[in-house]
Amino acid sequence: MKNLTFLFLFISFLASLESYSQSLSGRVIYKVQVVGYGTNKESKFKEYNAAINEIANKQTLTLTFNSIQSSSVMDRYLISDAENNALNRSASAMAFVLTNGADYFFDKTSSTAVKRYNNGRLVKNTHKVLEWDITAESKKIDNYLCYKAVYLDKFVNRIGVDTVIPITAWFAPSLPYSYGPKYFNGLPGLILELQDRETTFLASSISISNIEELKIDFPKGKTIDQEEYDKRSLYRNK
Repeated sequence: MKNLTFLFLFISFLASLESYSQSLSGRVIYKVQVVGYGTNKESKFKEYNAAINEIANKQTLTLTFNSIQSSSVMDRYLISDAENNALNRSASAMAFVLTNGADYFFDKTSSTAVKRYNNGRLVKNTHKVLEWDITAESKKIDNYLCYKAVYLDKFVNRIGVDTVIPITAWFAPSLPYSYGPKYFNGLPGLILELQDRETTFLASSISISNIEELKIDFPKGKTIDQEEYDKRSLYRNK
């Protein structure tokens, strides 16, 4: 069934390419929805976790793409003067880490990806090709027929345990752009909804341009690779 579903989606993807052949680029704004973060934490952090959840849900994420590049940037909530205190400033920084971790920039031509962390550090690596399991399950998002795909994020956690977390994406084959929020891409259609741990990104605005190609502004500055960044972070945390 999975192979037949993929074949159907691939044929639909190729067929839709012709109608979108003049569509050079686009922009998607996603609403951020965080549910349940910190519910199992100690009660003394209740106020702090509540502030993180509140600020996180006031953020939006903007995905901008053209034929060869994309950027996924969190539009961080600006704290008002009335809200500007130590608790909210810390919660704002944590909300960014919780929902996004870093802003992401991707270049298909060179197969490179750049992450811009909250501290301004730029990390450049070879783009990771994700192995999606495309299913036959479907639903409509903003009148676009979308199909469900699952990526198993495998990693070793902080205490050295092998961990697997499923990432769920809903993509629209009628929008033949293989992009999505953060670094989640490679599907035969634009991702309109993504669930990543406690955070869900839901497309609230979709605009496709066939007039001019939008320029992707890659961050400028010195870059390091992920291994070097992780070593420096480990050294600072000791």
